[in-house]
Amino acid sequence: MTKKLSLVFLIVLLLFVSCASSGNSSSGTGNVSTTVSVSGTGTVYMKADMVSFRVEVSETRDTTSLAQQATNKKVSSVLSVLRSFGIPEEDIATTSLSFYTDYSWENGRQIKNGETVSQSVAVKMKDLDRFSSLVDALGSSVSGITLSGVNFDVEDKSSATAAAREAAYADAHFKAASYAKYSGMELGNPISLSEGYSSVGRTVNFDYKMMETVATAESSYGTETPTGLLSVSVNVSAVFELR
Repeated sequence: MTKKLSLVFLIVLLLFVSCASSGNSSSGTGNVSTTVSVSGTGTVYMKADMVSFRVEVSETRDTTSLAQQATNKKVSSVLSVLRSFGIPEEDIATTSLSFYTDYSWENGRQIKNGETVSQSVAVKMKDLDRFSSLVDALGSSVSGITLSGVNFDVEDKSSATAAAREAAYADAHFKAASYAKYSGMELGNPISLSEGYSSVGRTVNFDYKMMETVATAESSYGTETPTGLLSVSVNVSAVFELR
């Protein structure tokens, strides 16, 4: 009986020593991974090559039928101007069409002004050099329309995005390499990467009511539409190994 207890005790002792030895080995400093987390940003500036905007027509008459006829006439004139500038049909789309009764308040009383019909058309123009001329043509050809939501942008941002992504990674790598140098270590491979993206178009506060052009000296000045520069940015978060 004593020999059996001694044998069991010896086996338990050997297992304990083996587990302790294994635990010490796995917690040794040689297996501890040291990392550095950084972020990088790359931004590329571009010149706009397209513009999008909305043209809205709204007419109020005694009846819906009369308001609709007046609105249709103006919309037809707007479309004629757009087509004369070579804007294809797929870049012209109706975004809203509404019929409603228009009221106003006078001395606490609701007064009916008439029936209103409005239609809004969204337009995309790729010939940016002719946009100013188009604005002048709309203003001089059709009275009482609203031009709004003018947004200058770049149709294809793929090459600019690729360049911004490369610049963002280079920025993150440079920062990580700097921290490795400061700490007296060597920069290892990237462990993880995550990307954020942003693109900035330029929207101009160009909302105004186009009224009939009066033949004066001042009306000879053409519309100017500077676009400035647009940007596309890529942000990357990276974790690098340090050795």
